[in-house]
Amino acid sequence: MTLFDKRLVLVVGKGGVGRSTVAASIAAVAARRGKKTLLFETNATDRFGSYFGKPPVGTDIASLGPNLWGVNTTPAAALREYGLMVLKFEKVYEMVFENRLTKAFLRAVPGVDDYSLIGKAWFHAMEEKRGKPVWDTIVFDMPASGHSLSMLRIPWTIVDTVPEGPLTRDARQVQNLLRDRARTSIVVVSLAEEMPANEARELQDKLALLGLAPEHVVANQIYPNRFPAASPAGKVLTALGGVTQEPLASLAEHGELARSRRALNEHYLAQLSATIRAPLTELPLLFTPRLGPEHIEQLSKRLEAAWAP
Repeated sequence: MTLFDKRLVLVVGKGGVGRSTVAASIAAVAARRGKKTLLFETNATDRFGSYFGKPPVGTDIASLGPNLWGVNTTPAAALREYGLMVLKFEKVYEMVFENRLTKAFLRAVPGVDDYSLIGKAWFHAMEEKRGKPVWDTIVFDMPASGHSLSMLRIPWTIVDTVPEGPLTRDARQVQNLLRDRARTSIVVVSLAEEMPANEARELQDKLALLGLAPEHVVANQIYPNRFPAASPAGKVLTALGGVTQEPLASLAEHGELARSRRALNEHYLAQLSATIRAPLTELPLLFTPRLGPEHIEQLSKRLEAAWAP
C-alpha cells in the first residue's frame, strides 16, 4: 500500500514552505491513479483553483479535474453542515444554531472552530453512500504547524475532559482515524533552511505525543545543483574567483550565489535526513512567479515516482 491508497492524507508544516503546492500535487497523483479525491482546505486564501486552471474554490465542493474535487470550508460552514446532519431540518437548525444565545455560547467554547474543521475532514473520510465510501482519498492541506497541532489535539482534549456522550464518541472516532496508519498518512513539508527544518523536527516530536508520526517528509523548493565541484561548470566558476572585469564579475557573482544557495540546501537536507524518522523526498524550486496546472503536474510526477514507482 502506498500513500496514495490511504483514506486521509494530512499535509503539515511551517507557514510559507509550500504546503498547498505539495497537497495539490499529492491530490493530483491520487486522482490520476483513479482515486475519487477531495482536496480539502480550511479558512484559506485559495490557491487550488489557479493550480488547476479553475475559479477559486469556496465552501461548496467544486470540480478541479477528472476524479478531483476541492473545498475550502470555514467553521461557520462546517458547523452548519453538522447541525443540519444532526437536526435533519433547516428550520430546526435555524432555531437551535442561529439564535443569539447559541451563537454566543459556541463562540465561548475554546477550540470549537478547529474541532468543526477537523471533524468535517473526518466526516468526509468516513462518508458513505449506498454502503460505499463517497471519497477514496481526502488530502487535507492543514494550517501552519502550530495551528495544525492545536487542531489535532482537540479530539484528545475532548476525550480526556468532556463527560461521556455523543461529543466524546465522535472525538474518539476521530482519534482512531488519525492513529490508524492503514487509513491515514501525515506528510511534513519543509524547506532545506534553518527555521523550517527546526520546526519540522519539533513538529515530529509534538506529533509523537499524540501517537502520530509522519510517513514522508518533503523538502520543497530545492535549488538546482548547477555547479558541482568536479564538473566543467564548477571548475570554470572557481577559476573566475576574484575576477573584476565586467560582465565576467557579475556572472561569477551570480554563479557563487547559486552555488552557496545549493550548499545551504544540502546542509539542511542532511539534517532533515538525520533527524526526521521518515523518508525524505526533494521537490525542485520552480522559477516561475505563478504556479499553474503544468507545474502541479510536474511536481506530482516527481512525488509519484518517489512514492509509488
